[in-house]
Amino acid sequence: MFFLIYDLLLLLGGIAMVAIGIAIKEQGTGARILNVVVGLAFFAYGFYLMFLFEGGSYRIFIYVFILPILLIVRAVKARKEAREQAAAHQFAGAPQSGQLPPSAPGQPAQGWPAPQGQPAPYGQTPQAPYGQAPQGQYGQPPQQPGHPAPQQPYGQPQGQYGQPQQQGYPNA
Repeated sequence: MFFLIYDLLLLLGGIAMVAIGIAIKEQGTGARILNVVVGLAFFAYGFYLMFLFEGGSYRIFIYVFILPILLIVRAVKARKEAREQAAAHQFAGAPQSGQLPPSAPGQPAQGWPAPQGQPAPYGQTPQAPYGQAPQGQYGQPPQQPGHPAPQQPYGQPQGQYGQPQQQGYPNA
């Protein structure tokens, strides 16, 4: 009974390794050749034991139980890695995790709009939510290209939030 199981494992392991070596092209050439050669050797020895062997002594190789599993697992891993690399190349234009430039704490990364209610980072224009027209800084209308900037009322320079700037030091 053990002889028959051993012989079947030789035949099936050899066929599986040859099939994996031929079918999975994502492996390196050396690994594919190794799969095919070892698979043919296993199959040939199993064929000899099954059909040509007439009795006497024969060798039992522990590799019959281990090597086919190792080579098949290695081939499947190579195929999985090749698929992951192909998927990564498809999304090469999109930024991957860890590739965004660092931003200041509390500020969105470059290329991302500021959260609603937050001022835009230095050097970026504020983004309007979908369906709304963009507004200028602090509720002022946006400056249109080709139009002069609006004059401040009464010729006074404006401070923050439209309040006139204070002249000199405040009274204490």
